[in-house]
Amino acid sequence: MPRLQLTLLLLAFTGQGLFAQAVLRGKVIGDENKKPLASASVYLNNTSLGTTSNEQGSFFIGNIPAGKFNLIVSCVGYETYTVLIDPHQIPKELIISLKTKSDELKSFSVTPPEPDGWKIWGALFTELFIGTTPHSNDCKLMNHEVIKFRKNPDNTLTAYANEPLQIMNYNLGYEVKYKLQDFQYDLVTKRINYSGYAFFTDMGKKHSNRVRRYTKARFEDYKGSLLHFKRAFYANQLDAQGFEMRNLGNIPNFEKLRAKRLFALHRDSVILDTTGLSFTVHINYKREPYISSSTEKTEDSADYFKKKLREPDSVISHEIVSADSIGFAADSTIAGLFFKDSLEVSYKYKSIPNRYRALSKDHKHEEYPVSQFVFINQRPVYILKNGFLYKTEDLKVTGYWAWWETMATLLPYDYMPKNE
Repeated sequence: MPRLQLTLLLLAFTGQGLFAQAVLRGKVIGDENKKPLASASVYLNNTSLGTTSNEQGSFFIGNIPAGKFNLIVSCVGYETYTVLIDPHQIPKELIISLKTKSDELKSFSVTPPEPDGWKIWGALFTELFIGTTPHSNDCKLMNHEVIKFRKNPDNTLTAYANEPLQIMNYNLGYEVKYKLQDFQYDLVTKRINYSGYAFFTDMGKKHSNRVRRYTKARFEDYKGSLLHFKRAFYANQLDAQGFEMRNLGNIPNFEKLRAKRLFALHRDSVILDTTGLSFTVHINYKREPYISSSTEKTEDSADYFKKKLREPDSVISHEIVSADSIGFAADSTIAGLFFKDSLEVSYKYKSIPNRYRALSKDHKHEEYPVSQFVFINQRPVYILKNGFLYKTEDLKVTGYWAWWETMATLLPYDYMPKNE
């Protein structure tokens, strides 16, 4: 049995307790005076699981599914606290101490933010952050005035917000509070890096008549998404759920090597190649068929091999890669993912939107989503059961997911498709 599958199968028997829902209790205090902090936001990043602290600084979060999460605690006037936790392996009560906030605009002190930043950069920010997917028009940034922009001397664009962004996703049915931690866009290479903390509120709880529509929209966005891939990889079900991985590494161009050898042997540049055989068949007195003669047809294949000589010395492999060959168990609840070359990931059960085809002639004839992974620091990344990915700085994602994975399509880690 493959090592990743075996490890996960053993977990199913030895770690039944891991899958029971947990609770999180604690208290938020100030670092300097140790007094309770009321109205602090306490939530698990990229989920709908959260609350606010009461007058005594206490908080409670229930119904937490199995897995590890980033716990986020923020309060006006204090620095944001974040830590990776497993709710099943923490003390009965957490004491969280928040430090007084330093000037958040300190990084802008040398070159201040542009006064008309949103007017100049708002459309670009919206395109990069909200996205241009089919339902991106249904995802609205409600408080853009809190965002500050600065164009740097190295032709990069920096964005920062001193309070959470308020986002209404009317298609998926989520109200999202997003604390933007970092936003960098290279205006030359078009490469973007941004990070932050998201808390989701389900609109379906207020609008029960829309639940069915939200459920359908969420499942459609989930299919073939990066979240779907990560969960399928962890469960070793990539093939069953429609994903295929291929090697994008370079291998020798064997046909070019063959051409070189043939021209070395046939200096007259005439290379005869068998292109077909014809046979004459008769029936003997026992009524059995037999071949009485055959003719071999040959032709000069020099032109074909001359074309091969003009090709690169190496070509892209495109060999299928199995999850077992690149996955490993980092510990009892974490699956590691690493491949020395670039990976191509395809999802066969979904057609790509026309908006994506229109972006480039390279996508014009694509039928289904195709994305690429590049392990830029030649180090593995790690995936949890709920799809949480960490060591993200070691992974570069291009292709379809680079376009698709934006705020307009973002789903929380506690989302579980009912259609599966």
